[in-house]
Amino acid sequence: MEFPPDRRRLSVVNRQPQLLNTKPSKYTRQKIDWRGPETLLNRLIYHQYGIQAMEGGELEFGHFEMMRISINKHIDEKRMFAVWGVEAPWKPVTRRSQGKRKGGGKANIHHYSTPVKAERIIVELGGYLNWREAYRILSRAADNLPFHARFISQELLDTESQIEAYIKEKNVNPFYEPGYALAHNYAGCRSFISPYYLDWGTVRYH
Repeated sequence: MEFPPDRRRLSVVNRQPQLLNTKPSKYTRQKIDWRGPETLLNRLIYHQYGIQAMEGGELEFGHFEMMRISINKHIDEKRMFAVWGVEAPWKPVTRRSQGKRKGGGKANIHHYSTPVKAERIIVELGGYLNWREAYRILSRAADNLPFHARFISQELLDTESQIEAYIKEKNVNPFYEPGYALAHNYAGCRSFISPYYLDWGTVRYH
């Protein structure tokens, strides 16, 4: 069993990035930051248990604190550990005060957030524990996130990959794979979709 070298509980994240002698920049909304599927950080590093986002969204500092408190109070450091799968809030979000008139330039920074794409691993839990303990610890935090998320295990991910590979191999329907139909513009389907679907190869995400 491989344990992380540092502390075994979830650490406190910064409410905002620490900028030394630098004026914080204001961003546009840039919803592309959480649109579509996550293609890199969608696997469990420690191959045990975790929380996976099922759709895109943004995590604020309060969501990090909710997960940290609800998970840490159930962790036995002698045989368990938990690590973050996402970075601390870094994206500035501007907001006007209530009742303020339009105009006058871009509003001030209200808070910072972390954009999360679908299938991104948010938290990992490992150690000497079974899936019942892991589900009891992680499912509560997953249910309180601002977007749909689920409890996962390495066994579940492997099973889903095997089922997907089996269906892809045995299916004889030429329209089964949306990416193939989109690439060849079957029945003029490109006129009904977003160009992003061509990059993703699926119409599952928005």
